[in-house]
This record gives sequence, C-alpha cells and structure tokens, in this order.
Amino acid sequence: MAVKKMTSVVEYRLLVHHTYDQTVKRAGILFLLETTKQFTNFAYTIDVQDRVEKNSLLWSLHGLRTPSMNMPSTGTAQFQKVYFDLGRKITFTLEKKGNLKVSIEIKFHKDSVTVSTFQKDFLKIYVDEQEFEQRRLQDSIPPELKPDVHRKQTISQQQKKK
Repeated sequence: MAVKKMTSVVEYRLLVHHTYDQTVKRAGILFLLETTKQFTNFAYTIDVQDRVEKNSLLWSLHGLRTPSMNMPSTGTAQFQKVYFDLGRKITFTLEKKGNLKVSIEIKFHKDSVTVSTFQKDFLKIYVDEQEFEQRRLQDSIPPELKPDVHRKQTISQQQKKK
C-alpha cells in the first residue's frame, strides 16, 4: 500500500532585501512578511514580536490584528520592518503557534542578499522584490466565497389585514 504524501500549503511569504529609508537617510534591510491568504473585509496586520540578539533575529507570530482604520479593504495580512544595524551574516528564526519554527542563515552582501536552503512548508522566502511581486498571485490563496443568504421577505401585519 502506497503512502500518499500530503503537501502543505505555504502560509507566509517573506521578502528580504536592501532598502534606503528617505526619512532617516540610511540604508537598511527590509523584512516584509505577508500571508498567502487573501482577506475580503480587512487587510489585517500580522502581530509580530521581534528580538535582535548579536547575530540573530527572532520573530514570534502572535496572530492577526485588525487595522487601525475602519475602512474596509482587501488583501493579504502584512508586517514589515527595516533593520539598520544587522551584521553581514545573521540567523533569522520565525516562530508560529504550535511550536513550528524555521531558522535560516541570511548573508547580506553589498548589493544582494543570499539565504541558506531550508525545508519548511509554511514559509517561502524571496530576496528579489520584483520576483516577490510577480509571484504574489501564484502564491496566494483566494478568499473563501461565502454563500449569498437572502432572507424571505416578511409580510407586515397591516398588509395581511387588507
């Protein structure tokens, strides 16, 4: 009897690349995490607690938060942060509920970023912003279609008496 291998769905996409912050006039490294799931009512933010220690960066995921604005919008949930003083080589660890985590080695070169190979189904990593944008639809999970429920019209008591 053959054992069928279950393929799990990628839940998160991570972009790591060089950036320049115009406000503080400094070069840094942008980390942008987004869900592959599309949301129809709000574009949620991912609640991330981050910690930098020597040559390691740890992100702990704590779920999703609703946006501060009450305007409805659609899209993925995201979290992004720019780090300015990372070393040339760090270990990045992403932890999520259920004790699932992935640790990867990231090297920052003058004009590029390289990532060690890893095998975790819930995370897909990009180091090229153009590729990250081009593959967004390919990686995404469309929102669930909810059934369109119509209520039966009720006849008012006055209309019944006529």
